[in-house]
Amino acid sequence: MYIWNRVLLGVIGILSLAMLVLGARALKTHQYWREMAQRLEQELKEQQRLRRILLGVASPEEIEQARAKGEITYTLPEIEVAVHEAMLRRGPVWYGCQPRGVDPTSGAARVFLPVPNHQVQPRQVFWIFDERWTHQGGSFLGGFEVVGIGGEDNRELQLTPLFSLAPEEIGRLEQSVASRATWILYQLMPADRPLALAGLTVEELGRLFPPQAFGRPEERQRVIAEYALDGKPATVEEVRLQGLRGIVAETDELGNVVLQDGLPRPLDAGKGVFIRQLRSYESLFRWYHRQRAEWADRLAVANRTRVYLERVMADAALQQQFRQRDVDLFRQEKARGIAERDLVASYRQRLEEKLEADREEIRRILSENRSMAREIARIQVEAIRSIESRIQRMALAQP
Repeated sequence: MYIWNRVLLGVIGILSLAMLVLGARALKTHQYWREMAQRLEQELKEQQRLRRILLGVASPEEIEQARAKGEITYTLPEIEVAVHEAMLRRGPVWYGCQPRGVDPTSGAARVFLPVPNHQVQPRQVFWIFDERWTHQGGSFLGGFEVVGIGGEDNRELQLTPLFSLAPEEIGRLEQSVASRATWILYQLMPADRPLALAGLTVEELGRLFPPQAFGRPEERQRVIAEYALDGKPATVEEVRLQGLRGIVAETDELGNVVLQDGLPRPLDAGKGVFIRQLRSYESLFRWYHRQRAEWADRLAVANRTRVYLERVMADAALQQQFRQRDVDLFRQEKARGIAERDLVASYRQRLEEKLEADREEIRRILSENRSMAREIARIQVEAIRSIESRIQRMALAQP
């Protein structure tokens, strides 16, 4: 029995030790879960507080404190109001419209609307976009006016461009139709907003802004740099050096833009977040097409002037040929006249030489004649004297 008592005591000791370890483990587990429950209760209270703040049912002081701490930016009622205002400013939009064809000459298009009772009326203006992503070929296709409604359930619209389209714009429409892409029809041109194209790479921005849309390459590089840097950290000096249009806004410790009277607070120096200047795309497109129309008219005038000048030059060249022929004839006549003049001059010179020789001969003959006349006169005088002398002697000799 003594041995069995010892064995029993040993078993009881071992079991007690095991129970002690298990009890300590249970107490530790209970402490862990109690702390976890307390932490979850705190988190639940915090989430309930944030829920009340987001729902806008908390006090204005709590909402302002949460906004100052950076926990929220806007409450759900504020977001709903902003979304409602954005939808009102956006105007009606039709998604998933199917293009049925494009006139390759004028760019007029036919579009099938996906919904009946669309309430579209003639002379309504739409700004049309390709519904694909930018890297898939989506882009702005142009402004169009409804000139006719027909087809199945009056869901087919006949559209004509608001402005005369360039060949590359018509080509973009034909490419979109050929790729079986759907179109988005905006009744109002979508407004520009910050970070509108912030997710695009420089290559995608380069496809959105082709070189032919800018007069100078540096202007295109500046615009691409504005969109690429929008919403990203930048310094005031860097922005001024590149000549970007926008501001460098001040940020807080959390990286949020600091607002002043509802607008980003600009920095005069230092580093912040670059916010580009927003643009009115409808005004830009209308100005661009107006400029293009003016330059097209100027080009047409210049082409007409060029054609007129080419005709004048051709007529002048023909007149020059005629005048050149006259000049050649005059030169030939001049050459003949010069030859005749030289011949006459040579003949005159010979005549003058002959005349001078004849004059010399005449002078010589006259000189000889004078000499002969003097000699004859002398002889006659001597003969007279001789005759008179003989007569006198004969007279004296007669008795």
